[in-house]
Amino acid sequence: MKKIFGILMIIVLAFTFVGCNKTDEDDIYALLVEAEDLSGMKTKTKTLITEAGDLGLPTEYKGVQITYKSRNPEIISDEGIVQLPDECWLESRDQKGEKVYEGLNDNWPVVIDVTLTYKGLTRTAKLLFTVAPKEGFSCDKYKG
Repeated sequence: MKKIFGILMIIVLAFTFVGCNKTDEDDIYALLVEAEDLSGMKTKTKTLITEAGDLGLPTEYKGVQITYKSRNPEIISDEGIVQLPDECWLESRDQKGEKVYEGLNDNWPVVIDVTLTYKGLTRTAKLLFTVAPKEGFSCDKYKG
């Protein structure tokens, strides 16, 4: 009987330690999600960027390290610095290629991959920004 009780105690303790580790991971994951949601980075994606300059993307939130990798670093750098492009993204025309639809696809979509890291756990996210070209831009990229 004492052996069975001892074995049960070992099993209970093992589950307790495993449960604590899982709770720590859950807490860290919740913090990573909070960092993504509350750090302010998502609010920056809801507006058209019309001026060059620094987006002020956060690099830390409550101990969570945040890094960025731009898919179009000529327009938005990995550090969040915006350079307005000199041309429109695409020029749209009707199916015959005759009538130009002004302003339809002038703005550039820029995706930035985000990595949030805390205590060895990582969460990834993507941000989509829309950047307007400079005043007086050219539009020589036709897509029918």
